[in-house]
Amino acid sequence: MRITKTSISPIELELKEPFSIANETVETAMNVFIKLETDEEITGWGCATPDSVTSETSKTVTRIFQSGFQDILIGADPTRIQLLNDIIEERIPGNPSAKAGVNMALYDILGKKAQMPLYRLLGGYKEKIETSITVGLNPVEIMIQRAKEYVSNGFSCLKVKCGMDPSHDIEAILGIRSAVGPNVKIRIDANEGYTLEKALRVVETLEELGADIEIFEQPTPAKYLYALKEITAQCSVPIMADETVFTLRDSLKLIKMEIADMINIKLMKIGGITNALDANVYAELAGIPVMIGCMNESMGAMAAGVHIACAVKNIKYADLDSAIDFKNDVVTGGASYKDGFVIPSEKPGLGIEVDL
Repeated sequence: MRITKTSISPIELELKEPFSIANETVETAMNVFIKLETDEEITGWGCATPDSVTSETSKTVTRIFQSGFQDILIGADPTRIQLLNDIIEERIPGNPSAKAGVNMALYDILGKKAQMPLYRLLGGYKEKIETSITVGLNPVEIMIQRAKEYVSNGFSCLKVKCGMDPSHDIEAILGIRSAVGPNVKIRIDANEGYTLEKALRVVETLEELGADIEIFEQPTPAKYLYALKEITAQCSVPIMADETVFTLRDSLKLIKMEIADMINIKLMKIGGITNALDANVYAELAGIPVMIGCMNESMGAMAAGVHIACAVKNIKYADLDSAIDFKNDVVTGGASYKDGFVIPSEKPGLGIEVDL
């Protein structure tokens, strides 16, 4: 099989409502769809979600795809994914979301060629995974109302954004716990927003008042590795690294230095499925569980996260809810939600249909 044609389509997707975290508020998200066609009439779809976190825009993804990726891909055998990943990593520095979009399109082709859904082809360890759904930063009353709505819709795990004002955050999280009851899991995510002292004060106060936090994600700035390591050492709640873990090298550094209890891997940051699976192997060997998270991703990208989250044992957590947030996603299939779980499609490859 050979790749005969490639194309790229940036699409701006509108959120149902503005979404706020500690360092930004967004109303729309650019998703860049990548299409790879082959001489066997098998088409692979991928999706890049560029972001300030990855130092990319839809324009940079389009430009590097046309100037760099096309020369590598045209005429290549798309099933030789490890080889192509090595060539891309060697020739194209940075651009992780662009790499992720190309990489998932290759896996989509591989699954369609094998006539298997990707999660089964990659190991098929589980058929579904519980996902958190995110409560964005808002006034306390709105955050409590959103949490109640999500639970009434069947979700049993909430990721509550924090990191701006400790007093507000404590009030919101305690209010949410009171509103949803003791059986709903609550994870909190500061997106680098706290100092070491504030992070410890927030989590200690929440624990003393019975908030029962399952996971505390990225409490401090990514560059301050020893602050995160100190919180991990002192905190009774498991600490998850997100922004601290960007590349495969970052994953290895975190594991060697015992900086956090667990890792959030995002395809857009690490450069795709191949690199994510490698990072998970590092983590599993060290006894560190992994979460698969997402950016502001269409189901075109998020489906890949669902498939790898279900493929292997050590990916024990998922935060795969971004596709729910869009008014006008151009993708159907890929995954579905039921009773707080996200379930990968049983169709070959990623199982997505794209209507551009």
